[in-house]
Amino acid sequence: MLKILNFYAFCCAAIIMLCSFIKHNHIKHEIYSPFFITQTKITQATHHTPDKNLSFIATQSLLPNKELSAHASAIVAKDSKLMTLFYAGTREGAFDVKIYQSFLDTKTLDSKWSEPLVLLTPERLTSLSGRYVKKLGNPIVFKDSRDRVHLFVVGVSLGGWATSRIYQFYFSDDLATIHYVRELHLNPFGNYSHLVRTPALPLENGGFILAFSHEMWHKFPLIAFFDENGNMLTTKAINHLKAQLQPSIIALNEKECAAFYRTNNRYNTNTYYQTCENYAKTWHDIETSNMKNYDSSILLVKLGDEVVLITNDGKHNPIWQNDTKKGDRQSLSLYYLADKIKGQFVYIDTIDTAKKGGEVSYPAAILDNNLLHITYTYNRKTIKHTALNINAILEKIESIKKDSIQQSMQGGGK
Repeated sequence: MLKILNFYAFCCAAIIMLCSFIKHNHIKHEIYSPFFITQTKITQATHHTPDKNLSFIATQSLLPNKELSAHASAIVAKDSKLMTLFYAGTREGAFDVKIYQSFLDTKTLDSKWSEPLVLLTPERLTSLSGRYVKKLGNPIVFKDSRDRVHLFVVGVSLGGWATSRIYQFYFSDDLATIHYVRELHLNPFGNYSHLVRTPALPLENGGFILAFSHEMWHKFPLIAFFDENGNMLTTKAINHLKAQLQPSIIALNEKECAAFYRTNNRYNTNTYYQTCENYAKTWHDIETSNMKNYDSSILLVKLGDEVVLITNDGKHNPIWQNDTKKGDRQSLSLYYLADKIKGQFVYIDTIDTAKKGGEVSYPAAILDNNLLHITYTYNRKTIKHTALNINAILEKIESIKKDSIQQSMQGGGK
C-alpha cells in the first residue's frame, strides 16, 4: 500500500513539473516593449566639489506595529508620500497574518509613519478570489509608466509556501482602496507553488514584467509579461538554474536588463547574475557572481548610471568579527555593480546591523527626492525605514573607483 501511495505521489509531482514546463516555455504572444526608465531627478554633486559633510544615512525610523511579528515589506512613492506594505501577525505563516499599510508624508521634515491599517486579510482574499486562502505572504507594490500603482500578494490555501499562489490587485489613485483583479494562472495543473517578492519592471507602453519563482522541487526563476491593461500575456523561464528564488530584475537601458537571484541551497552559496536584451526576449548565459547568498532576499536598484545591490552579506557586523559562524541576516549592506557583464560587485557601506539572534533582512527600496528609501524586516518585530543620500552613495562609488585605479597603477609600476 505504501509503495502505491509513493508511486501516486511521484506521478502527481511529475505531472505538476511537466505542466509547469510546458506552460512556462510556451510563448502565446510576441509582444515586447521598451523598458520604462524612471526619470527620477538626482541632483548630483560635481566630482570637483564633493560634499564631505553629506551623511550616508539621512534618516532612520521604526514603523509602528501592534502585532508580535512583521516581515516582508514593500514600498512605493506617490504624490509626496511613501506607502509601505508588510505582513504581520503572531508569526510568519500563521492564520492571523494580515497585510498592513502605513504612510509617510515626505513634504514634512518631522513626519512620522502613520499607524498601520489592515489592507487585506485571508478572509477577504477568500471572498474576492472565490478560493479558500488560509494565510498571506509577500506583498509587492510598484508604479507603472502611467503612474498606476499595482499590488501582488502571495496566498496559501494548503500546506506551506511551496503551494502558494499569486493574486493581482491595483490601487485607487489615493492609495486608500485596492481592487481585486485575478489569481494568476501560471500552471494548468493545480496552479501551485509560485511566489513573488520584488517589484515588477515597468514598460513604456504601460505594461510590465513581473519576476517570480517556482517554489516546488527545483526552485527556478521566471518572468511574466503584462499588457497596458494589466492582463498577463505569457510567462517565460529565463534560465535552467536550480535553487534560485525571488529574482530581482532592473532595466540597464530601454532594451537591456539585469537579473540577480536569491540562492536556496545550504551547500552552495554562490550567486548568479544574468542579462537580457531585445526587451527581455533574449536572455544571455548566466554568470557566477563574486557575491555569496545565504538564502535571503536581495534587491537590485538603478541609481543614475550605477546599479546597486542591497543584500545580507554575512559580513561587516562588528559583533561577528571574531566569530567563525557569521550571521547571514545580521548585516544589511550596499554594493555597486562594477562589471555589468560578469556580475561583479564591490562593497560600498553597511546600511544596518543586528545583534545575535536578530535580523535586518528582506529589503525593499524606492528613489524619491535624492534619497534611496529602504524598508526592511527588523528583528522580525517590525519594519525599519532607512533613507540614504543618493549623492553620498554616488560619491562613495566614485571614490572607490578612483582608489582602485590608483592601486592598479601602483601595482603595475612595481
